[in-house]
Amino acid sequence: MDDSLLAEFLQLIRQQTGIAIRAQDTPQLVKKLLSRCRALEYRHPRQYLALLAHPASLAAQQEWQQLADLITTGESYFFRDQGQIKVLRETILPHLIGRHQGDRTLRILSAGCSTGEEIYSIAILLKELIPDPDRWQLHLVGYDLSPQAIAQARAGVYGRWSFRGMDLTLQRRYFQETPQGWVLNEELRQGVRFRCVNLLAQEEYDLLPASVDLIICRNVFIYFDSAAIQQILGTFVSLLRPHGYLLTGHTELQGQDISPLNILSYPESVVYQLGADPQPPSAATPPPTPPPVSALEEARAAFALRNYTQALTLAQQWQAHQPNDQACLLLMAQIYANQGRYTEAIALSQQLLQRDPANIDALLLLAHIAQEQQNKPLAKDYLRRVIFLSPNTIVAYVELIELHLSEQELDPVPSLLATAQLLLQNCPPDEIISFHQGITVTMLQQYLKQLTITPLAP
Repeated sequence: MDDSLLAEFLQLIRQQTGIAIRAQDTPQLVKKLLSRCRALEYRHPRQYLALLAHPASLAAQQEWQQLADLITTGESYFFRDQGQIKVLRETILPHLIGRHQGDRTLRILSAGCSTGEEIYSIAILLKELIPDPDRWQLHLVGYDLSPQAIAQARAGVYGRWSFRGMDLTLQRRYFQETPQGWVLNEELRQGVRFRCVNLLAQEEYDLLPASVDLIICRNVFIYFDSAAIQQILGTFVSLLRPHGYLLTGHTELQGQDISPLNILSYPESVVYQLGADPQPPSAATPPPTPPPVSALEEARAAFALRNYTQALTLAQQWQAHQPNDQACLLLMAQIYANQGRYTEAIALSQQLLQRDPANIDALLLLAHIAQEQQNKPLAKDYLRRVIFLSPNTIVAYVELIELHLSEQELDPVPSLLATAQLLLQNCPPDEIISFHQGITVTMLQQYLKQLTITPLAP
């Protein structure tokens, strides 16, 4: 496909969906467009373009649904972004519950809900937080462009990949393991309504103006251009109740006009609110730590408590006196990353690599940032560099395996699995591996053994 024809496809996709395909994603897009041409037995991609260019026809509408499934990533998992989950669990949701003790009604929208993990996570949080949930009217709604994602969300059946951020106790409490996967219990499934919606098309929304208490739209705006973001924000503002909340991905609205929304800043995340609340919710204060031996140790202690603002201040104080302390620079990069300030985190990580091209921790951090930014090819490149420079870094093999499996790339997996298993054989069974917040060697061996039996579900 030549560049001019590709540009026409990109413009049409942006016009119809608001999605701006990134340059690094265009090779994959071309493959997907050509696959649809073959499926429709078109001899030239321009025939396919002509079909899509007439969206009013039934054939075009059906094809746009097919294409939506291909161009949306659908990357989601339960309790994603523990920092934002903490703000929801400890601050925003309790405040909403307290505010609505009188009418016992809450309306929450997950916009760009993918396969449902996000809105079901909210359902679980509400179930845990409300003492008498059966006496409440909880209206939970998920919107997504992809019909395939909506169908999977309604089914409520998930593979292990979807639980990588979820506490095992909660997983067993609300899910039943079956040969098909982990099935969400019927009560929670019935409590969430899903709908296929183009977020740019306000006429497709089925919620009343000024009726929604909380809108969650995380890692969605990164796919839209500025004009589309402003249009969607306008719709969200019209849906929010006075003092309602909007939660987005970190930094997604930087540089955007967010009026009339106000910013509420917490150590873990920024939250947007429609109008000033007479009694704004306050973030929980972390427990005090024992007196540390230095500002850097204090910074590490604050970081462990996820008090990122305090940790950054202390780290910067230390760095002012020890400008060449690479451990401090790495900690600052990790703090920026956890705050969603990826530009600063990447810059510090690259600075560390300029000083030491074999800095494994910096490479791993860059891989994690690339995954959060949905740039899986770049994440895989960083992990391969880690393996090349430090062949005994077990976590790099496991994360690379997960990335390949999440994209159904099975060919590289057996050799990576074999190497990871061999490395683990030489480790003490109780040794902690820094993988998914830390697990023992024995637990990781069991996890890898399961991967050899059944592939990881995307």
